[in-house]
Amino acid sequence: MSLAAWSIGGVCFGLGLAAALMARSRAPMFPAFALPLVWLVALVVFGLTLPSEPTPYFQPGGALGWGVLVASGLWLTGAFVGSRLHFEWLGALLPMSAPVLALVFAREGLLPALWGVGIATGLMWVLLGRAWQSLEGVALSTLALCWTTGLATFARVPLWFGVCLAGAGVGAFGIATLLARAGRTGWRYSYVLLFGGFALTAVGYRLSGSDAPYLQLVLMTLLAATLARGLSGHALWSRYALLVWVGLLSASFATMRGFGLAVCALMTALHALVMSHREFTRTAVHETALYGVGALLMTTVLGFRLFTLSYPLRASRADLYGYFTLVAFLIALVGLGVLALWWSQRGERSPLWRSLLAGFWASAAPLALTAIFSERAAAGWTAGALGAALSAYLYGNRLFHWIVPLSMLGLILVLPLGSLAATVADMSRATRVGVAVGLSVALAITAIVLVVAERDVGMQDEH
Repeated sequence: MSLAAWSIGGVCFGLGLAAALMARSRAPMFPAFALPLVWLVALVVFGLTLPSEPTPYFQPGGALGWGVLVASGLWLTGAFVGSRLHFEWLGALLPMSAPVLALVFAREGLLPALWGVGIATGLMWVLLGRAWQSLEGVALSTLALCWTTGLATFARVPLWFGVCLAGAGVGAFGIATLLARAGRTGWRYSYVLLFGGFALTAVGYRLSGSDAPYLQLVLMTLLAATLARGLSGHALWSRYALLVWVGLLSASFATMRGFGLAVCALMTALHALVMSHREFTRTAVHETALYGVGALLMTTVLGFRLFTLSYPLRASRADLYGYFTLVAFLIALVGLGVLALWWSQRGERSPLWRSLLAGFWASAAPLALTAIFSERAAAGWTAGALGAALSAYLYGNRLFHWIVPLSMLGLILVLPLGSLAATVADMSRATRVGVAVGLSVALAITAIVLVVAERDVGMQDEH
């Protein structure tokens, strides 16, 4: 990494600290914890992602930590601008510019830098909670942009296409906001601006000599979004409309070595981000939820596609129907639901330590299972996590928005750290049993501490 890259990272992280301090001065709690503490947590994560061996700090090879540094600062600044200054489109633009900076300053270590941006996104998604209206949509859009750019390195397509597509989406978001302030509201304005921008981007690449079917992918996503809107008029039918996104996934998956899926996932996430602003789109609650779950489905499968390309399963581990895959699947399916239920007990003002603990176990469990059972456990966990989130949506469970960030954390961390965890699976049986015992002991200690803490809180409430 160059000196200019680290300077940009320091500036972004400094802006994040300034935003955290200003948010604290404007409102003592944001929403139930001090943002400077979140900044400190991001600083700790940055330190953990910088390698000490064989590469010294702040030298080439520290792209993962650099991505965490840049994205954390931009996330804190974007959350402040969007929630406190009420410039939602500008707040969305800031964290989504982190992958652009990675393309400019970290081209030699592009994938690690993008993984770092993903780690920072998962961290802020959990810690900031629902303090910012656009947070879920921005997080999914940022992850989709990171993984689209990463997949472009495998598919041998232009690296900047995802950035251009995201720029069209954020630009449409900004124009729709300005039109709403002028009194022109309604979903039609957002649709025309969004898909018009996507189509112009696709046509521009076509005119530049690209033979890729970008325009067809735009039309497929437009058709899926229109069908989803048509089926969302009734709360019950909006659940079945999830099959529309499954159809889009199936139609785009095999295009351009999976890059067609990436393009559709990015457009779906940007569409969900814009349509979540019901104050100017005039959409119903169950309609915006349908768009959000579509973005989650597409983005998760995109990340899993990138996982299979980054860590090709060896012959002895290629069977994803094995027992250990099923175990990881069931642990994620049940465990994430229980974890989200505990996390949500304090509601929107859940204290920081509960968010940290929920995020820790949602991150540590898939890595530990990968260390014990190899990459097949990571595959099973990803499927189980997605299943837990989709089940919560289909049954109208209020836990859906609590499960979503937890379901993505495992995939976010397995991408950069899966190879490291999988090396433990190649060690002796005693080593793997030791990891399992350590995980069980940590879980038991956590349960005991929680029981004591909850009892103390209950006694205080009684008094």
